[in-house]
Amino acid sequence: MTPRTGDTIVAVASPPGRAPRGLIRASGSESAQLLGGVLGRDDPPTWPSHRLRRIVIPLPPEVPAHAAVFHAPASFTGETAFEIQLPGHPALLERVLERLREAGARLAEPGEFSFRALIRGAMDLTRAEGVNAAIAAESDAELSAAERLRAGELGDAASGLVARLGELLARLEAGIDFADEEDVVAVPRRELLAELESIRGRLEDLLARSRRWGEIEALPRVALVGPPSAGKSSLFNALLGRPRALVRAESGTTRDVLTERVVLERPAGGAPVAAMVSDMAGLDAPETALDRAAQRNARAAIEAADLLLAVHDASAADPRRAEPAVPGQAVLAVAAKADLADRAEGDLAVSARTGAGLGALRRAIAERIGARRSGTSGALTLRPRHVERIETALARIRAVEAAPDVGSELAAASLREALDALAAIGGTMSPDDVLGRVFATFCIGK
Repeated sequence: MTPRTGDTIVAVASPPGRAPRGLIRASGSESAQLLGGVLGRDDPPTWPSHRLRRIVIPLPPEVPAHAAVFHAPASFTGETAFEIQLPGHPALLERVLERLREAGARLAEPGEFSFRALIRGAMDLTRAEGVNAAIAAESDAELSAAERLRAGELGDAASGLVARLGELLARLEAGIDFADEEDVVAVPRRELLAELESIRGRLEDLLARSRRWGEIEALPRVALVGPPSAGKSSLFNALLGRPRALVRAESGTTRDVLTERVVLERPAGGAPVAAMVSDMAGLDAPETALDRAAQRNARAAIEAADLLLAVHDASAADPRRAEPAVPGQAVLAVAAKADLADRAEGDLAVSARTGAGLGALRRAIAERIGARRSGTSGALTLRPRHVERIETALARIRAVEAAPDVGSELAAASLREALDALAAIGGTMSPDDVLGRVFATFCIGK
């Protein structure tokens, strides 16, 4: 995105479509004047910052609304800004937006509000990534991870290490460039290595205690397992809410592994709980090459699953039950065709035909998935870019530690690369910053 900070930007900040309330946001030096123009005033309102006020927008007709002004730098973007809350009719929002554009505002580009906050120092890059991740979150786990990024946990940790590494680099470069100055004392080798070891330990600990974003982006996998004709495909279609798998009375109808995203629960006020659910060939003694291929594919899917639904025919005299494919694998016993059976003791009884028990099964799957995946819920989540930058910094620090002369220009260059890598996560440290630290620390030039 090309910085364009001299103008005032506006956008509808509420989700598209009809809603009881809509939100229009503006940011820029002319925000107050624009708001005054929308209200039909010649002078900008001199309201206190962060106070919601009732207003009337004379379109016509007159539209009752609320507005708040946010004076710089105490705003999301760091600029003077305002927000208008009004009835969320798309046409009404568009009319007010057009009025603001006629007054001199420009439509914001995607992400431009967060971008302005970034370049004005109101947030660092990881916080901006957290904003974007929160918008795109499709589960409670993704939303929680995004909120931790937006709260600045990773950015603050990186910023602190940037400050320490910058101080160390400043002293190292001072010892190299100003060695003839009386007030400059080169950093002792032991002190330099001790500080590098401490910084390296913090970075290694950060990687070890964190999970990767792909671990929460990948939905948990649930596999329907059981013998042929146990009712797996009918149950698969019932969970999905539409006919996806072919269902026939003949044994062995299903050959391929069919996988679909299934929304299990949507708690009040929470994100949906979803999983990738797979239907596959029934487990049996294969007789043909096609049977063997279907069995191999089924077993591969079973081994990759986070949860097995061990499906058996509740109406059968001697129902066969599936066992875990790998040690510790979670298994939930499900009695299918419950409408044809007298009872299904100890199991979740479900009928794909009548829908009986489906709600209980959905809740049980959601609970099992949550229990299996909650062990890392308290861990910080790193995006691939974060991991790559941290690993780069670690590699450069280790190179300095292994160098025969840690006070050399090559060592300083490696520390500069480590500093740049960490600064790309949190904090900024330009060459002028390092030089400024040198002058602040030593009485150079006496």
